[in-house]
Amino acid sequence: MRIPRLEEMNSERFMQEAFDHEMRARWTKSAVLRRNIYLGLFAAGMVCTLYTAFIHWSTLCVLSLFLSTITLVITTKYDTQIHFLKILESRDRLKNVEPDYS
Repeated sequence: MRIPRLEEMNSERFMQEAFDHEMRARWTKSAVLRRNIYLGLFAAGMVCTLYTAFIHWSTLCVLSLFLSTITLVITTKYDTQIHFLKILESRDRLKNVEPDYS
């Protein structure tokens, strides 16, 4: 079963598969990859914004700033998804550990 390219974090399928250990690992790996891609686009957009501001091309500067803003919003979405999956992973690990009463 393949993970679809575009999937909402609040979808029923994601919520069911997030509690499965194997699928949670696949979702985390996929979300980290996508977050890093969008983070790279954010960095490229910021470099382009600074460069175009330096050479006084205001239209291209505004477009680069728009690219940076959009990619930062999408990066935040994937960062939230990764954080949620890591919380589930840590709760699963804590549930499997028996308490030590010594």
